[in-house]
Amino acid sequence: MSLVEKVVAQFAHPTGFLGNIAGFIMAHRPSNLERNEWAIFLLNLQPSDRVLEIGFGPGVTIQKMSEIAIYGVIWGIDHSEVMFRQASKRNQRAISAGRVRLVLTSVSQLPSFDDPFDKILAVNNFHNWDNKTDVLRKLREQLRKGGIIALVHQPRIPGATEDDATEAGERFARYLEMAGFKDIKVERKIMKPISTVYVQGRNVQ
Repeated sequence: MSLVEKVVAQFAHPTGFLGNIAGFIMAHRPSNLERNEWAIFLLNLQPSDRVLEIGFGPGVTIQKMSEIAIYGVIWGIDHSEVMFRQASKRNQRAISAGRVRLVLTSVSQLPSFDDPFDKILAVNNFHNWDNKTDVLRKLREQLRKGGIIALVHQPRIPGATEDDATEAGERFARYLEMAGFKDIKVERKIMKPISTVYVQGRNVQ
């Protein structure tokens, strides 16, 4: 396996020295920044929103959301110790102020949250979840009535095509429906190297 292949393999669960490199790439790659800023725009964050990001990586999106939800709280969970350290350093001031709370855990082992969320966001990690429908049902229980979840995906596999993005949007929408979410919608952003899809569901119960 080449060095490039080893770094690419780190994106699912960054560890060690190569994981730090992967985190740096995630925090600075223009397409990542463009994709995540688009997702934040579609979430329509409000100043008092309570938000959960699943798989926060190096914490760039957490940081941007905390600058919008200035009276709310941004929670984040990630299963990588390397990403937890990077995100904690990047968001140190907001963490000290109590506006950002990061937890080292996986989406399959959700921590206890003090209050329901207004919004939940997962960018480029839903495809790696185990027991997707069951986990989505548990996440729906963490949303207030009317709260939304957004699953965002930009295919990164070698040889990915626009059809892969389309298929991901359709598949993610089906998972949300099976988990009981309503008002499902799929948005698409034409990007390089491959388009990004944004799949949103609402908790109406």
